[in-house]
Amino acid sequence: MEGQSLPTPPGALKSPRTSLPSFEDELPEIRRPKKSQHEAESPADPGTLKLRESGASYVQSAHWEAILTKIRGLKEDSVTDSRALPGSHLFYGPNRHATREEILAAIPPRQVVDRLMALHFDSYFVTPYIIHGKKFLREYETFWEDPGATSISWIGLMFSMLYIAAQLQTFTIDVSDGRAESLKAECLAMKDAFREKAIQCLVLARYTMGGPYILETLINILTGEFVLLKDGGVTDGWLLIGMILQLATRMGCHLDPDHFPGISPFEAEMRRRMWIVILQLDLSLSLETGLPRNATNTHIDPKEPRNLRDCDFDEDTTEMPPSRPETEWTPVLALITRGRLVSALGLICDINTDISPPSYEKVSKVENLLEDVRNHAIPLVLRWGTAPHPITDSPNLVIQRVSVETTYYKARILLYRRSLVSGQSPQSQERDKDSIRICLDSALKILSFQEMLHEESQPFGRLCQLRWKVTHILNQDVLLATSVLCLYLQDVDKFELPQTAGRTRRLPRAEEVRQQLTISHKIWLQRSTGSAEAGKVAKALSIVLGNTEGSDENGDGPLSYDFMADIDAIPVNGFGATFNNQYFASGFYSPLSFFDNVLENRGT
Repeated sequence: MEGQSLPTPPGALKSPRTSLPSFEDELPEIRRPKKSQHEAESPADPGTLKLRESGASYVQSAHWEAILTKIRGLKEDSVTDSRALPGSHLFYGPNRHATREEILAAIPPRQVVDRLMALHFDSYFVTPYIIHGKKFLREYETFWEDPGATSISWIGLMFSMLYIAAQLQTFTIDVSDGRAESLKAECLAMKDAFREKAIQCLVLARYTMGGPYILETLINILTGEFVLLKDGGVTDGWLLIGMILQLATRMGCHLDPDHFPGISPFEAEMRRRMWIVILQLDLSLSLETGLPRNATNTHIDPKEPRNLRDCDFDEDTTEMPPSRPETEWTPVLALITRGRLVSALGLICDINTDISPPSYEKVSKVENLLEDVRNHAIPLVLRWGTAPHPITDSPNLVIQRVSVETTYYKARILLYRRSLVSGQSPQSQERDKDSIRICLDSALKILSFQEMLHEESQPFGRLCQLRWKVTHILNQDVLLATSVLCLYLQDVDKFELPQTAGRTRRLPRAEEVRQQLTISHKIWLQRSTGSAEAGKVAKALSIVLGNTEGSDENGDGPLSYDFMADIDAIPVNGFGATFNNQYFASGFYSPLSFFDNVLENRGT
């Protein structure tokens, strides 16, 4: 420190660089298993890195866009969307500081708020998991009695819920006439205003310090910006969920509340729900961006939430009741089930994060865990099954079943997709054939769900009232499956032309893949005018299927189109496919009629 040279440590001349011992050095039992010769020769697949003046962009090799870049004939800029998105308003928005009085003055009349809140609750979108209905309704009534006495963080939560509801309202508007266009513009303006007020409340509440209602508000903003609309760019979503995760960790949500005797049974249960929601959002956004997940299994031990309805417990509960049987569907049962799948899917994502190919033993171990969850941890009420679903099953239950099923098949694709891009060696040829079969079976199953959901989302379909969920939530699983099948069909000769007695024999699998991709292509084309992601995949399918000179399903015009023009024409805050719903009222002041009595019946 006084200018004297430091003594040279022994061995420094032999090794110019020194480093701290790794975990593998310290704990021999977790060292990587030595790979066999053919595994050691497997090429590393680091993913895709794009360098532009606007910034650097990296996605993992398992991401659907990285898979599409391997398709010959598909230009790079047809896959990567170069439009500058506005970004999260929490990061970039024109957010000015507001006073409490200004925020209170921006609250709409109670009649408007009531209808929007009913719409929000009836959507079964995140809220049932992180907000206790009975407790919220008591706080809601107290707020209207004396708004000035309500904490600013609770008001921020209310605005974030109005923000979600205003988005949902736009999905019910018939855009076939000029009046509907003005109503939609009004809803979009209100959506932006509600988001701004929610963020201003967070700032006033000094949200980085944590506290009541902060995580709930942040999660609502996140889901509104990146799950429903994706109008802020998926990278911002990945950054925002990382911030939420760190804030939740600072608040101790990563540890089970039983460690802390001062936490009430009610708060303990809600914290467990909150943590599992954050883990699932983290994993979902990580897969969507093609980046490592923020959360790992280290230092995390919260117990699983109980399968309870909100009417089963409240703030004054001194001892939590036992879980309801998992034969009974509750709003949180799907959350619990997906949490079990996350335990396996998270490990699969970690494998894909590792630049080195995993050993066969490691893949087998994770596969066994995934199958164990599939066979023993998914309740029967949430299994898809083979029999038709009773007409008494709610549309939300049907969609939850699809979500659970596609999560399982997505996990299988992510675990085995390397077999489609790595060269087969003689030693691993049979093993790779099994891996490819698993990928194909899983991808075809996901596309069969896409076809079913698309049909049932049309007018008179069973899911027509929830088309927004089909359009905005299940996209990523279908994107991955479509990309995998595109890649397979491009290199089908490598997979389906084995030599048999001096001649080649084509297997029938390619035709099955082509038929399913043709159906999927029509669906993506219908949605490509309102979705950049749909346009990318439709273009890739046009190239792979060789349909650029074909005709559309109605025969009215060519199937080919100016792809980049479609991308440029998409509005910054564009939605997915629009739905002309003539059977339900539209407009901000007349939401769907079946929402009217939700507040009265919530929690019963």
